[in-house]
Amino acid sequence: MKNRIGELRRERGLTLKQMGKKLNIRDNTLSQYETGKREPQLGLMIEIANFFNVSLEYLMCENNKRDYPIENNDDAIDLISKFKNNEIKFDSMSNSTAINLGFWIATHPDVIKMDYPDLYSSAVTITNQVASDHKILNMYSERRKKDNDTIAEIIDLLESEDGFYGATPKETLEFLKQSERIDHVELNKILEFMKSLPDAPNED
Repeated sequence: MKNRIGELRRERGLTLKQMGKKLNIRDNTLSQYETGKREPQLGLMIEIANFFNVSLEYLMCENNKRDYPIENNDDAIDLISKFKNNEIKFDSMSNSTAINLGFWIATHPDVIKMDYPDLYSSAVTITNQVASDHKILNMYSERRKKDNDTIAEIIDLLESEDGFYGATPKETLEFLKQSERIDHVELNKILEFMKSLPDAPNED
């Protein structure tokens, strides 16, 4: 999938390692995202777009407009009108612009009701969507970072210089593949059974 991750990273003057650290992404994984060898989840693409303060559509090369900044009341009304007429959607705006637009609507209800009543329904939809997206993205980001920390711990364990004598990388991969077809209840039973087994005897 074509994207502008690498272009925006270089524009910001960041190395892969620096950007990976800021977003809690391994630098080799980030490199694969940039070259299109791997495709990030949508939630992560939104996080990256927010990091660079550009729209998701711009990041994904779906258009060449980075954002629709709001500098005055006319800009806000114009954006609501474009949204109402399906000329733009949320992915056309950066996260900061969407939040600013939602805040503008919340603080200027009388302007919309009195001067632009035809935009009122769209304005309500925008504020609700901003609140919902913000909540969902925060939940996704928190879960992703926890999962990435766990994945990093697995890799560190398998690559430990002190030696790891549990499952081999091949066995770990096979377990992951098999776990995908097993019900989570059964998977948890397997894990609990493994925990109940005695430690292997030390080899002299």
